Amino acid sequence: MSFEGPDEQDYDNVRSLNAGYLTLLRREGKLRRGLQHFAEPLRRRLIELSPEQHEQLAATPFLLFSFQEADDRYWNGMLRESRDPGLFRSSGSTEVDMLVAAALGFVWQLSKHNPYALRLICGGTLYWCERIADLTFYRLLDAVKASGEVPSLRLADNGAMWHKLLDDGVSKNRRVRNAAQMAALQAVLTSPVVGQRRESWSVAAQTVRAPGLWVADGVDRSG
Repeated sequence: MSFEGPDEQDYDNVRSLNAGYLTLLRREGKLRRGLQHFAEPLRRRLIELSPEQHEQLAATPFLLFSFQEADDRYWNGMLRESRDPGLFRSSGSTEVDMLVAAALGFVWQLSKHNPYALRLICGGTLYWCERIADLTFYRLLDAVKASGEVPSLRLADNGAMWHKLLDDGVSKNRRVRNAAQMAALQAVLTSPVVGQRRESWSVAAQTVRAPGLWVADGVDRSG
């Protein structure tokens, strides 16, 4: 297994997908249902971000939405489910369907050439990374689309993490913003649902260099 972290292009994709998700949250009711476990003040803050804050939050170095990557039982059931091939179930929104397809395409190709980077980006288990890498992209897309599921907000029940992201994580002060986003990344990687020892992922979160935190400014300040 490769232990090379995400590169700048990977973070460009993360930022683009995050931006798309945050935009759709404002107008797609089915996506907003993924906020059902989110505290109301934080929900309002998330929906009412200014354009600048929207861009800053999108640059967080992990996917802000989740396909339940850490739930192996959920994925086993979804991939075992018998159905006619190719009968995709639409979310009812072309834009949401496009976000789902784009996100799955990104995680699938990353599972093929750098599963370690994928785990840093979404906190999924090694089993999940290996399982989707064994699928064709069509099979992965078919399984998720046929389930009728759409992405939900990552760790929506972790109010402390999201309070940090929606406060310091969108600060005008770059150092404060970067520190808050890296703390959130550490929370994702050390969450009890992730099937890894806390110590190893904590070190990974502290040492990973995340171009996504500075490329929006156009200057490399990661050193």
